[in-house]
Amino acid sequence: MNFLLLGAGASKAYSDSPTGVKMPIARDFFSTFCHLEVSSNPWVLIDGLMDFIVRVKEENPSEFFSKDIDIEELYTEIEENLNLYIGKEATIDRIRAFKSYTQLIFIFSSVINSIQNGPVSRPHSSLAKILSHHDMIATFNWDTLMDRALNVETDWNTDVGYGFLPKSIYRNGWVAPNDTNLNAPQLIKLHGSVNWLSSHPMSPEKDIVLTQESAPDTVWVYENTIEPYPCFAGRYSAGYEDFSYGYYPPNILDDRGRMVDNGHFLVRTRMKLPWVPEGIASDRGLVSIPLIIPPVKIKNYHGYGALFDGLWDNAKKGIERADHIIIIGYSFPRTDLKSNQLFVDAFMNRKNIPYVTILDPQPEKVADKFRLEFGIPNSHLRVIKGYFSDETDICNLLTFMGWN
Repeated sequence: MNFLLLGAGASKAYSDSPTGVKMPIARDFFSTFCHLEVSSNPWVLIDGLMDFIVRVKEENPSEFFSKDIDIEELYTEIEENLNLYIGKEATIDRIRAFKSYTQLIFIFSSVINSIQNGPVSRPHSSLAKILSHHDMIATFNWDTLMDRALNVETDWNTDVGYGFLPKSIYRNGWVAPNDTNLNAPQLIKLHGSVNWLSSHPMSPEKDIVLTQESAPDTVWVYENTIEPYPCFAGRYSAGYEDFSYGYYPPNILDDRGRMVDNGHFLVRTRMKLPWVPEGIASDRGLVSIPLIIPPVKIKNYHGYGALFDGLWDNAKKGIERADHIIIIGYSFPRTDLKSNQLFVDAFMNRKNIPYVTILDPQPEKVADKFRLEFGIPNSHLRVIKGYFSDETDICNLLTFMGWN
């Protein structure tokens, strides 16, 4: 069995985007955003983010975004600012802080959806074709490059292919998933995905609370559409390939939303601005948001109930069972302690030593980690210095000569 771990370097392999832009990494995210048409779309909300930069950071937005801003550091600052305002007396300040927190999630997703809105990724397709149904792919990436390649090249599906059963799947309308056996690799997305949806959260006093009536680990999955779908303010954007959508994903129609406490009323309103065109689609249903774990230093996995505990446990079992572990474009950043612990815990449960292949343009630190921290000897470790790309020899990548 092969266990593959895909990092940001794997997504950088996608070179067929109509935008001419490649997937961003932490330090070039905003420069990438500014090169995309979506950055000038009036439906793309950035007022909360601008307010944070001007009011809290006391900087000029144009000058701020001209620098190599580390998105993890910025988002951590935004979260820390949110946590300054707690309790009933902090309502207005907390609303302003929470707006920047949620707007960045939509901005992340719109950047990814814009870039991946083209042909199926060739490197990912080549990989999907050669994998067996025993193999497992885990990824920290939010994009759907691997999802779409598996869907086209194998019998993989969104019904059961993510390691959980979604409540509904949007296939030109919400449909129930089929709980069937999967004759394809399983795809475990450890930080969520732009096509996974949850209800738009609220955070009036302290905790971040989902507005759905369903359990917090409930996931809705977007796959494709032909017709306009209901979304926030009817702002549907056409022209997107499968597994990608415009700034706003479809509203949730099979959840009425959480009930308000006794003595309270729920009011939904929005400001109409003359320079923002009105949407023409329906706006019925519960407003959704991409279900992704934002890039903060302390990640809130528990806000979605047991969902991520189950996914990380699936990945751990995959590492425990794998004969061959393949790391593609993942550098094990120092702040991502959970990924480090994942491998430590899995290797402690193993009775034998797996073979490990590392594909990365700068693999030395990752190779040292497997040698010194995870105890993989040189006889079981192969390092390939290079990028995951169209030129990658997939057959060679999946075959470790140490087995012979």
